[in-house]
Amino acid sequence: MKLDPKLKYDEALEQLQEIVSLLERKEIDIDDLANKVKEAKLLVDFCRKKLEVTEEQISKIISPDSGKED
Repeated sequence: MKLDPKLKYDEALEQLQEIVSLLERKEIDIDDLANKVKEAKLLVDFCRKKLEVTEEQISKIISPDSGKED
């Protein structure tokens, strides 16, 4: 299973929340459980990576340029 390359963070999070909701309500058929867990892992990994990249970008934007002179 692969994620859509155009997937956005909010969409991934929404999909992940839906899987969690299905698990909590015990509405996942045992035959689909492994696939849903795999999908959830892909979504979690995607969200983590997106957050890490965003954090790095923000850090670069807001951190002062130490040691540089104008």
